[in-house]
Amino acid sequence: MNSSLYGKIIQIPKEMIDHLTVCFQQVPNSDSSVEGHNRNTDLRTNGQVTYQQLGRIKNYFDNYNGNKEDAPFILNGGDYMRNWVDQTLDSLRRGDEQTQQINKEYMPDDVNQQLIDDMGWLADLNRPSQEHKSQVDDLKIQESIVRINDLIKKII
Repeated sequence: MNSSLYGKIIQIPKEMIDHLTVCFQQVPNSDSSVEGHNRNTDLRTNGQVTYQQLGRIKNYFDNYNGNKEDAPFILNGGDYMRNWVDQTLDSLRRGDEQTQQINKEYMPDDVNQQLIDDMGWLADLNRPSQEHKSQVDDLKIQESIVRINDLIKKII
């Protein structure tokens, strides 16, 4: 379901980068051996995060059972980061589901020979070899098809 999101890069908002900077400063004796130190530094430096990294951050917060005043929790951004990650992942996943649902329900099926055979005489109306530009009805149909296609493009 979320395979289309793998590798997607999400820009971290300036407010979140500022918050991570404050969190980093709250733990003055932090070094690379403290959990969360490298992640905090990396997120602030890059200003972006991948979908997979968001998943790992969510997993960290979901499985964290320690005190909220501990250095690793603070370095990982605390509750503010936890809420941002949850909301970002939720909106990404919902957006992906909606796109897939729209494509499934509203995008036309591939045109194959069986479909053309099933359409019968309707299949010949828009073929260049069958156009009858002198007839008003064919012109109206073509104009309607163009309008419908334009509307569909605007919707999608």
